[in-house]
Amino acid sequence: MTKTTKLVSTLALLSLTLGTAMAGPRDTKIDKMFYSINPSIKLTGPVYKDDSSVEEKNKYGSEIVRLLIKKAHEQGKSYLEAGDYKAYNAILAMALTVPLQEALYIQFRNVEGTDACNYEANSGELVKKSSEGNYVLFNQYLKSYPTPFLPDCSEIRGDRMTQIIRGGDGTDMSLMQVSIRWHGDDFFANKKYENVEQTIEYGIGHLMKGFNAVYRNVKEYKCIASGGGWFFKRKPVVINYVNLIRGIWAGQYNSGSITKTCRFDEFNSDYKKHDAGFERNLNKILNFDGQNLTADLITTFKLDSDAAAAITEISNNIKYETTSTSAVRAVLNR
Repeated sequence: MTKTTKLVSTLALLSLTLGTAMAGPRDTKIDKMFYSINPSIKLTGPVYKDDSSVEEKNKYGSEIVRLLIKKAHEQGKSYLEAGDYKAYNAILAMALTVPLQEALYIQFRNVEGTDACNYEANSGELVKKSSEGNYVLFNQYLKSYPTPFLPDCSEIRGDRMTQIIRGGDGTDMSLMQVSIRWHGDDFFANKKYENVEQTIEYGIGHLMKGFNAVYRNVKEYKCIASGGGWFFKRKPVVINYVNLIRGIWAGQYNSGSITKTCRFDEFNSDYKKHDAGFERNLNKILNFDGQNLTADLITTFKLDSDAAAAITEISNNIKYETTSTSAVRAVLNR
């Protein structure tokens, strides 16, 4: 072994020991998942850097978790104030799962390399393939001059750029994968996608429209509730809160209608793989190991103590029907 080899090996070992890998090249396997943003646009919120150190990625993941818990608490606290701990914790778990499923916990991504910009996506040609109507909306909200949010790739200068995550056909965008077709008059018209907190707030608000409606009439959803019928006496309604979370995503969020709430429970559903994928991400929250949370394709975040404790508390409350709120309150008071 040469002296140079020994030095390289020592540095590699030191990096692993400290748990902070040095910055590496960009993760090209996820390039196709992003639009590239006009550098002159002011963005608000944490930015994911796939070429950053492990320590920086962990810090990013912890910050996203805290934001999700805070925004979910704001919109679900009425259940807590009413003493309905089960519904409250279901809302928190739902809020933690949906953006993990939809967007790998990424809103904005900062990368190096002018070739990271996807011409077909930024020009609007990708959206045009979905429909002419979506293309019109895309140009109206995201390509309007003199300062388009998504300029053509040829107009972006510099070796580094910031991007925003999108869906496969380009019509969904952001951490919460909001559709330009159905949410143009608010989310896109008011440019909420430029702010991570506003994006989270909007997405959870949309989830809550379904959650509140289903919860008020939960006896109508046999995939979620049992009991309540008349036999010798009226049986109490028993709610499966894990199924409630799955149903809200399947119906309200993914299908766009609460009439599809029990889609995940249908044996011959055309969306079986979609619902299985969501269940797998939900289990990452419900079976949280107390430290590590994996976002598919990108990394496993080693969460800091308060973010990790909050997820542990939420998952335990759901699994064991406990009512602790101390760890969540520590996040809210931070």
